Amino acid sequence: MTKDFAYFKRKVKLAFNKRQYLRTLEILSYAHILLENLNEKEALYFNMLGTLADMASEYEDEARALFEYYQVIHNNKNNQEAEKIILEMIENFDRNLYTLNLAIWSLQEAEIDRNDGILYEDFEIHSARVGFKEAFEDLMFSSKIIFTNKNEFLFFVRNLVKFGFEDIAINYFENAGNLLFYDKAFMRLYQKILQNKKV
Repeated sequence: MTKDFAYFKRKVKLAFNKRQYLRTLEILSYAHILLENLNEKEALYFNMLGTLADMASEYEDEARALFEYYQVIHNNKNNQEAEKIILEMIENFDRNLYTLNLAIWSLQEAEIDRNDGILYEDFEIHSARVGFKEAFEDLMFSSKIIFTNKNEFLFFVRNLVKFGFEDIAINYFENAGNLLFYDKAFMRLYQKILQNKKV
């Protein structure tokens, strides 16, 4: 390990630990300009930390958990590929997130005859007038509810459970497909419903 690499490694790790993710990326960009002839492991370390800092801007808890895991497996002297393992885990996280977004998009873009469906925002207006339980019972057999984002779906399913429609809530989850279970909020809610708890 060169002296210059060790200096940048300390600086970048300190910035990341202080939750200064933009600063982390800034230091890494200087390091890439100033340091020549990095070996593969050094280059992988910088690549990993840059990817984690970028990830932390939206998914801080997950990025920090991966960095902590890196430190554990890196300290195992038999593990020469800790950086590669973390980069692969980030790639899997991104792939799962992409899959979840596709599932939500397919819910949004599903070709539903408007005569058979009602937008969730319209359902909310009706619900505000007559109450959730009555609004849902009015539409239960005659209309489909069309969700345009994840939060609408989660809020609706929580209300189903709150008003005693647990079986229907489980049906909504199962009809949405397995792709939704990559999302922690969906998974937590689904588990609570299965345990028959109020959300």
